[in-house]
Amino acid sequence: MKKFLVFFLIIFSCSLAFAQSGDRSRYASTNNTSFSAKDNKEEKEDDNIKDKGFDIIFAGGCYFGSKYNAQYYNGDYNNENGLNYLFENTYRYRDIYTMIKEHYPYISDSIHYGGPLGNMKYRVAVMVQLGIRYKFTKNWSLQLVYSFSRLKANGQFRLFYEAPPGNYHTGMLDNQYILGKENRSLIDLSVCYHFTTRSIVKPFLEAGVQFNFVRVKSMEAVFYDKNNNKIKSYSFINDRQNYIPGVQSDGTIVKYGGPGFGFSAAAGLKLAFNKFVSLDPCFYFNAGKFGLEGYKDFSYNFGVLVRIIMNDSMFSK
Repeated sequence: MKKFLVFFLIIFSCSLAFAQSGDRSRYASTNNTSFSAKDNKEEKEDDNIKDKGFDIIFAGGCYFGSKYNAQYYNGDYNNENGLNYLFENTYRYRDIYTMIKEHYPYISDSIHYGGPLGNMKYRVAVMVQLGIRYKFTKNWSLQLVYSFSRLKANGQFRLFYEAPPGNYHTGMLDNQYILGKENRSLIDLSVCYHFTTRSIVKPFLEAGVQFNFVRVKSMEAVFYDKNNNKIKSYSFINDRQNYIPGVQSDGTIVKYGGPGFGFSAAAGLKLAFNKFVSLDPCFYFNAGKFGLEGYKDFSYNFGVLVRIIMNDSMFSK
């Protein structure tokens, strides 16, 4: 990610230099050409049409979630939802032990949760955006953007076991997995600055504040045999220690996740093909506190997006 950021900044700087050189060449060429006062007035009026008013924003791209928040799903007993809800429940433990012993016959008479194995991490997620921007001038604007991503976290945990005396197989099973899913919503209120150029390439910068909301959708422990074939998965969200087979629950559904806040920034290039539509590739960054119990520190997340920007004058042609 650091290499990508450096590469992006180099491209951004080169594009800005290119745009500025375009300005100088355009300025030099226009020194040799006389314009009437009427032409200048018409050009200024046309600039006002293009550079003031509302823009509609549609975007899609990739989102890279922080490993820090992914640890919420690692099953550790200190977490709000840990695997103790499986292994400390008599009935769940009996099911898991029977299943594991069937596929690992050298295991003796007990298994134990051995803790997370390495760090949980999020897979690269799809990010979509929808927003609106109001341009006060050709350079400055204020925008409100909603972003959505469905993140999936994955990692491994250990199982310790006891084996009969003298058996070669002793110790630990480390090919057991955990999967977590969440929906993440981001609302960014940002100030945006577009650099003035005479080319279709217009670099821009954004910075603002963010409100976010996370809803945990699922948490599963997935058990595998020694050939890495999936045996069975167990949910350990809302799966409390008082689970009894055949006894109906009270119907209470506990929802995990919640609101948070943070800050966001973006940098990119506006490719203004005409006064109505532009294509804006950009790099997105946010530092936020998310509503995951026990993980309230700031985390750093990134996105690579392509935006389609439509000027409101497009709808009134």
